Amino acid sequence: MRWSSFPVARHSPPAGLFLRAALTVVVLAVIALNSSVPGLAAPLLQDQPPVIAQPQQDAVVRGVVQVVGTATHPDFQRYELYYTPWPVASDNAWIFIGPDAHYQQQPLGLLGTWDSRAVPDGVYGLRLRVVRKDGNYYDSEARRVTVANVKAPDTPTPEASPSVTPGGVPTQEPTQEPTLEPTATIMVQLPGQKTPPPGATLTVTVKAGGGTPTPAITPILSSGSSGSSGSSGGTSLGDIAQGLSLDQVGSTAKRAAVYTVGAFAVVGLFFGVKALLVWAWHRIRP
Repeated sequence: MRWSSFPVARHSPPAGLFLRAALTVVVLAVIALNSSVPGLAAPLLQDQPPVIAQPQQDAVVRGVVQVVGTATHPDFQRYELYYTPWPVASDNAWIFIGPDAHYQQQPLGLLGTWDSRAVPDGVYGLRLRVVRKDGNYYDSEARRVTVANVKAPDTPTPEASPSVTPGGVPTQEPTQEPTLEPTATIMVQLPGQKTPPPGATLTVTVKAGGGTPTPAITPILSSGSSGSSGSSGGTSLGDIAQGLSLDQVGSTAKRAAVYTVGAFAVVGLFFGVKALLVWAWHRIRP
């Protein structure tokens, strides 16, 4: 009996099956690694020092002050706020800002409030402390502020500086000239007269800058005697004299003298020219 052999077909698994198996193994390995090491599920907090961001250094505060900053640590337990008068006398001079400590970390935000109305006006320091679980702590740098609840601090007045022109020559501000007071003129009525004459005035000159004013009196001529009057309604010699001042009489006399001398000079010149012409006529006549 003769046996005949038939070829046996061999079936190889598909390539996609190996790929799916490999991906399944990788996923299971990642899950197992994450479950066995919890620290890899979230990043660790960095060990950064506590910081006060607000209020700023040398800021002027009043009322309830909001303290903003950062208070974090990998071994965080709580953080606390303190204040003290400035300058700091000692490390034991810091006063706790209550009523309680804060047991939640603050990456960057409101740390707490400080009622500055409970202390007198002046300069103070603020400090942030982060306490670890083992009892050790970290302190921030002191932040200096000025409390001004009653009176605001004086603001220095800037001094005026001369402006510089493009040519480089400084220009000074113009100086204001003092304003002079006007001269007061007071009318004075002489005794025995019903109305003051036009020439009788008392001039008071006030000088700038104070001082006693010095009156300057302009005198007038008095009639001395009433004199004889003419008909009713006429003007007497005394009335004319009262209307004239010494300066007016002097100037009138000068003008009269000048006119008189000029008239005599013209008359003399006329007669001199006439005599000269007569003499010349007799000389040239045959």
